[in-house]
Amino acid sequence: MGLLPQKKRMSMIEIEVKHLSKTFRQKDLSVDALCDISLSIEKGDIFGIIGMSGAGKSTLVRCLNYLERPSDGQVFIEGRELGTLSEKELRRERMKIAMIFQSFNLLSQKNSLDNICFPMQIQGKNRKEARERAKELLELVGLSDKAKSYPSQLSGGQQQRVAIARALACEPSILLCDEATSALDPQTTESILNLLKEINEKMGITIVIITHQMAVIQKVCNRVAIIENGHLVEHGSVMEIFEHPKSHAARELILRDAHGDISGAAAMVDEIHKGQKLRIVFSENSAYEPVISNMILQFGQPVNILGANTKNVGGVAKGDMLLQLPENREMQFKMENYLIERGLAIEEVND
Repeated sequence: MGLLPQKKRMSMIEIEVKHLSKTFRQKDLSVDALCDISLSIEKGDIFGIIGMSGAGKSTLVRCLNYLERPSDGQVFIEGRELGTLSEKELRRERMKIAMIFQSFNLLSQKNSLDNICFPMQIQGKNRKEARERAKELLELVGLSDKAKSYPSQLSGGQQQRVAIARALACEPSILLCDEATSALDPQTTESILNLLKEINEKMGITIVIITHQMAVIQKVCNRVAIIENGHLVEHGSVMEIFEHPKSHAARELILRDAHGDISGAAAMVDEIHKGQKLRIVFSENSAYEPVISNMILQFGQPVNILGANTKNVGGVAKGDMLLQLPENREMQFKMENYLIERGLAIEEVND
């Protein structure tokens, strides 16, 4: 019934976007929501698209299934350009692409089982077969005992699980998640992300996650694209970007997620003692050594700790810390070299 594990084909490109732009026009007003976006997503991957509110990420995900038609550029799904398809061919292609939303979008007058059966009934599937598959999907998402419950009787996390089961009903090869955890509390968010990861591993479905939360990306995604003001400003593996963010948007998202708004604290420290601000990233090997304490002892100079946190990045324990080094440039240079020699990734964050 489509729930057996499938072998991933990570070398095949499933989604390819080439020079995509989207402009919204109304009378004399035009807004460039997306500008010259190019990226590729491999089959069986969990790919994140992240940006602050209004960055254009939701517009991008709606262009991936042509719910929004790009103003320029091309979208390919397994090598087929969506822009060249007829309406009938496009509807057939969209059957491969399921979508879940922040608001769940369940039918309030139908119970969980009937909500999951609904897309299969639209496709003309036999009622008995549809109900059997719906029961299997309820078991997959951990809600076998909620088959007869209506959306109003379910928690937010349970409603999202039903929405995920419904999205999988017609055996898609791609699952688009548009801010699917934004309305959920942290514990429920983690359970939904674990479920998506399990679905990806069991069924080989390509998952694209749209979010403004770096913690979501770090938890489950392998690769990520960062959107700012409609532009693709950085993309690559989650691990690479966490350790060495190149764009201002990536640094801001990582720092805000790990340490909140540090501008006030940093400003106060500046008044007391000016110096180089440095972000350091600990690997699993370096996390057990008291590197900062040893550095202070060796150089006999104080170091201000502005913030510190630990993260699970793609299943690997990572920690990062914000430091303010002494004002003396020669001492800064020695301390930076000391940290690099001990295998820590560092970057200046004065901006």
